Amino acid sequence: MSFASFRVFSLASLALAFSLLFSSCTVDQDAALFAAGNGSGSATKKKTSTVSTEGEKSWAEKMMEAREEREKERAAAEAAKEKELAAKKKAEEKAAEEAGPSFVERMQAAREEREKAKAEAEKAWAVELAERKKREEAEAKELAAKEKKEEAEKKLLAEKKAEEEARKEAAENEAREKKLAEKAAQEEARLAAKKKADEEREARRLARRNGEAASREVAAVADRSGGGGFFSRLAIGTPNQYKSEGHDIFVNQRLLGSLNASNANIEVDLSDQRARIYMTGGGGEQLVIDTAISSGKSGHTTPTGSFRIKEKMVHKRSTLYGTWVSGSGATVRSSGDSRQRPYGASHFVGAEMPYWMRINGGIGMHIGYVPGYPASHGCIRVPSAIQPLIYSKVGVGTSVTIKH
Repeated sequence: MSFASFRVFSLASLALAFSLLFSSCTVDQDAALFAAGNGSGSATKKKTSTVSTEGEKSWAEKMMEAREEREKERAAAEAAKEKELAAKKKAEEKAAEEAGPSFVERMQAAREEREKAKAEAEKAWAVELAERKKREEAEAKELAAKEKKEEAEKKLLAEKKAEEEARKEAAENEAREKKLAEKAAQEEARLAAKKKADEEREARRLARRNGEAASREVAAVADRSGGGGFFSRLAIGTPNQYKSEGHDIFVNQRLLGSLNASNANIEVDLSDQRARIYMTGGGGEQLVIDTAISSGKSGHTTPTGSFRIKEKMVHKRSTLYGTWVSGSGATVRSSGDSRQRPYGASHFVGAEMPYWMRINGGIGMHIGYVPGYPASHGCIRVPSAIQPLIYSKVGVGTSVTIKH
C-alpha cells in the first residue's frame, strides 16, 4: 500500500468514528420521556387530556414533527460532514498527487525499473549469446569447409604429383627400355648378320659337299649303266637309271654351276610328289634339279598357286608342332600341338625345319622325312641330301609354283 493510500484510509476511518460518536450522543427526548414514564414501575396512570383545542396540533404530533425536524437536521449534518470529508479526501488526494509518489512508491518504481532493466539486459544477453553461438557455429562450419577444401586440394595436388612422378618414371623407363631395345636390336642385327653370313657360308660348304657327293654318285651310276652324261637319256623318257640311290634325286651337273637366285624357278607337283628347279634363260627353261618331296597330308593340304620365297633360315623350329617336355627334360605324351599343353608338361620344343624357305604364311620348304607320300602338316619336305644345295641356289623372291 502506498503512503497516499494509507493517508486516505486513515482519514476515512477517523470520519467514520466521529459519525458514530455523534449518532450515539443524540437524545430522542420524546422517547426518553416515554421510556422514563414506562420504566418507573409506578402504578400511576398517564393522564390523557381530553380537552379539544380546535386548530392546534396535539403534543404527539408536535413531538413527531420535532423528531422529523431533528432527523432532517441530523441527515443534513451527516450529508454536510460526508461532503466535507469527501472534499477533504479529494483535497488530500489532490495534494498527494501534487506532492508526487512517496518514498515507498519511488523505491518500488525504482525496483521495478531495475527488474525491468535486468530482464531486458538478460534478454539482450541471451540474444547476444544466441547470435554469438550462431556466429561461432557459422565460423566453425566455414572453417570445417575450408579445411575440407584444403584437404581436397592437398589430396589433388598429391595425386597430380604422384601422376607426374609416375609419368616421369614411365617416360624414363620407356626411354631406358627403348635404348635397351635399340641396343638389343643392334646386337640382334649384328648377330643376325653374323648368323646369316655363317649360315650362307655353311650352306655354300654343304652345297659344295652335297654337290660333289651327288656328282660322284651320279657319275658312278652313269659308269655302271654305261650311258653318257647326266640326263643323257631324259629325252627318251628313261631317267630312272640316274636315280640317286635311296633318295630318288636327279642333278644336271652341266647346268648346276650356272643356276643362281636370279634365274632359278621352283615347281612343285603334288600329284607325283616331286619338286623341280629350273634355270630360265635363252628363251626357255632347263631342268637342273629333280627331287622327291612329301607334301601336306589329309587335313593339312599344301596350298596351290603361284608364290615367291619370302624368308630363308638355316636353323628354324616350328612354333605349332613339336614335342612337350617336363621340367626334367623328359618327353611328355601329347598331340604335338603347341596350343594343347598336356598334364605334366613344362615347355614346348618345336620340330626342327633346317634350311627353311618360307613360301606362303606358315608353309615352306625344309629338310624333313620323305616317306614317298603326303605326310607333313602342310609344308614341303625335301631330302637332306639335296635341300642344302637347293637352298644355296635360290633366294628371297624366287618364284615357286605349286600344282596338282
